[in-house]
Amino acid sequence: MSASDDIVTQYKKHLADYIKLPSVSAQNKAIPETAEFLRKLFTQAGGQARVFHDYKYPLVYADFQPEDPQKRATTVLFYNHYDVQPPEPLEEWHSEPFTLTEKDGKLVGRGVADCKGELIARLTALNIYRQEHGDFPFQVKFFVEGAEEIASQNLEDYLKKYADLFQTDLVVWEGGSKTSQGKLEITGGNKGISCFDLVTRTGKDDIHSSSAAYIEGPGWRLAQALATLRDVNSGRILVDGFYDDVEEPSPRARALIDKMYLDKESVKKLHDLQLPFLFDNIKEAYAFEPTINIAGLTSGYEGESVKTVLPHTARAKIDARLVPHQDPVDIYKKVQKYLNKRGFSDVKVEYLMGEKSYRSDLDAPIVRSILDVAAKVYGGEDHLQLLPTSSGTGPMYLFNHYLHAPLMSFGIGDPGSGAHSPNENVHLDNYHQGIRFLTAIFEHLARN
Repeated sequence: MSASDDIVTQYKKHLADYIKLPSVSAQNKAIPETAEFLRKLFTQAGGQARVFHDYKYPLVYADFQPEDPQKRATTVLFYNHYDVQPPEPLEEWHSEPFTLTEKDGKLVGRGVADCKGELIARLTALNIYRQEHGDFPFQVKFFVEGAEEIASQNLEDYLKKYADLFQTDLVVWEGGSKTSQGKLEITGGNKGISCFDLVTRTGKDDIHSSSAAYIEGPGWRLAQALATLRDVNSGRILVDGFYDDVEEPSPRARALIDKMYLDKESVKKLHDLQLPFLFDNIKEAYAFEPTINIAGLTSGYEGESVKTVLPHTARAKIDARLVPHQDPVDIYKKVQKYLNKRGFSDVKVEYLMGEKSYRSDLDAPIVRSILDVAAKVYGGEDHLQLLPTSSGTGPMYLFNHYLHAPLMSFGIGDPGSGAHSPNENVHLDNYHQGIRFLTAIFEHLARN
């Protein structure tokens, strides 16, 4: 067994210890213990590591500085999070969620794909490089937060307070995966989000449903209000000013999305869709269209059999996915103003949280260098899928805003990894290939 194989084996044991910590931020479980575990792991690997306790969820920061001062001219910061989703429903797991299990060529456990396995793969590659060269390739930083799964609480506060410490030439984002065609997906951005509830009330308590003959029900009122938000035929959002700040994608961004594999029939089959698509060009919609989605509806009795009641309240949980220059608070305010104008001033809009969008064109020189490495490791440019943005949301905007560095995201997952789901997993082949890719990045950037 080679020295690099020994390091891979050693860090796989560290991954098992990392998975064992049930760091569910939504339930505030094992958060300080996990932060301290990482501090020790980074320190043992040769980094200068510390835990910031300024806010409720600690931030772990590590700095790996090469002995050769000339190598410190380049800095790469890896962003990860140590918190994970709750494991429920437990009955759907085929193994213990917080025990790393190797089965059928996969590593299985909560957080292995999102994104504990990713962090360990990065640290493994860095130690392989150091073992082979006797030094670190350049200045490598790790920024690991503990509240990503609950909207990255206080992340902006940390970035604002310690921006000088976190300065970098490139931010490598947490996670990512291969596509269903086996191509490595590399993205340079994500959509923003505005989350809010729409709430309407009839009175102070539930009433017998016979009163629906003359008392308006909150469910009907809410449904009528929701129906005004979007055109029934085109899917276009009707809220006044909703599209005012939308940034048009660049020609390069459109060209990259046009090459993306996203097939209507495959999507239909995957999800057994019963309704038509909103847009003919689903690729452009995926990347560039803002949305208003009804994520949840609730009112009155929802148990078994019947309860003939006119509920006193109804609530809709809304998430609006945003594109660059749309502001989450501004969007929620526009929704309230629009409802008031349409005669629904009784429907209250309660703002919950939001994040702004960020989009890169992947043209920064250091990004292009890494794309060249990716093509070599994964078998050519036709084995890569480059996207200027994903349809999901994360705090990329904040990193670019405070650190003024380009961002790119790639990872070790695949479409079946099931992040946030039972039996979360990564294929061992993808895990090992990801380590080789990261090691090759260190080799390439150290030479250039």
